[in-house]
Amino acid sequence: MGSFTSLKTSKRALGIGIVLIAAVVLVPAMASFQSINAIVNTHYVTIKSPIEGALDGFAKMPGQPIAQGEELVRISNTRFKESAVNEMEVEQKTLAERSLGLQQHLKNLQQLQKDLQNRVSVHRIHEFLRLEEQLAQAQSEKKAQESLIREQQLVVQRQALLVKENFISPAQNEAAQYALEVTQSRLDIFKARIRLLETEKQAVKSFVYLGEGRNDVPYTQQRLDDVRLQITEVAARLRENERRSADVQLQISKERESMAVSREVRMLAPSKGVLWRKFGSNGTEVVIGTDLAHVITCDNLFLDVAVPESSLGSFDIGKPVQYRLIGSTQWLTGHIHAVTGSGNNLQDMTLVAQLQREKKDARIFVKINAADLDNPQENLCFAGRKVDVKVPREWRPSVWMSRLSSFLT
Repeated sequence: MGSFTSLKTSKRALGIGIVLIAAVVLVPAMASFQSINAIVNTHYVTIKSPIEGALDGFAKMPGQPIAQGEELVRISNTRFKESAVNEMEVEQKTLAERSLGLQQHLKNLQQLQKDLQNRVSVHRIHEFLRLEEQLAQAQSEKKAQESLIREQQLVVQRQALLVKENFISPAQNEAAQYALEVTQSRLDIFKARIRLLETEKQAVKSFVYLGEGRNDVPYTQQRLDDVRLQITEVAARLRENERRSADVQLQISKERESMAVSREVRMLAPSKGVLWRKFGSNGTEVVIGTDLAHVITCDNLFLDVAVPESSLGSFDIGKPVQYRLIGSTQWLTGHIHAVTGSGNNLQDMTLVAQLQREKKDARIFVKINAADLDNPQENLCFAGRKVDVKVPREWRPSVWMSRLSSFLT
């Protein structure tokens, strides 16, 4: 009888233990959702070749940490042609020689202009002095003729008195009158000559040359006007040539800058992170747009978690989530920042790792703080590591009743 009681007590204790174990296991599971189908994920940045050439200095290996601005690889284009710059330099040399020729031609024309101006000045002074002399001579002749007229007028008056007294014949009186008329006519000629000389003198002051045997504008003046036109034309050509030379020089400078960029490029790390993948090695020939490397940063880590779509109502944006790396005992906290259903099967090709999930699984994305992890940069930012995730459940009786009724019917 005693052994029977002892056996019964053991069974009761075993049953109570089983109930307690079930309670410990099931109650937390019913209080929160837990999934181990989750990974640490992030996006990578693709570094592409901006020029064609050969790779050099590509010593970093995938998985090694990199600092922001650190040189990852150099691309050298040894086959770069400088024909365009050579052609522009030949044109620049030609323009420089043309400028020297135009400057010398302009200098010669300016000297010729100066000589012609001296000639015109000498010609004007000489013409002015000649007219002054001729005018003075004409004035003197006019005065002499006026004196002769006065003398002949007195003679005519005396002759008229002598004719009245019959001392001379009328013919002698008429001869004296004829002589007076001739003298007056000569005076008119001198006056007309004086007016002509004064007109020519005034014209010379205005740089207009009149007179028999002379053009309105002397040959020297014509040459001077021609030289002025040539100077204007040559000066315009020289300015145009110098502007073209400046433009070509600017093109040469820009082309050389472009050549310097196209001849060799140093590819630098865009941010602090990890070299995730590399394509090629030293000596590899690449063309423009070739993928050189994938770089990830530990500042934008998140959890990629597969969950049943039927439970999406429990995963609100901003809701706290507990997680731990598989193999670790430390629980950390993140926050849901995106939710997507099972119908979204489009793959993001920039993700470092791809979550393996069932066809009906939905996904939630949990933002985590990389500073909570242990040396993430030395551990490939933990990208692709599986994690254990716990999310507090929200009990919704209406949902359970709806599922039960649909099952029963």
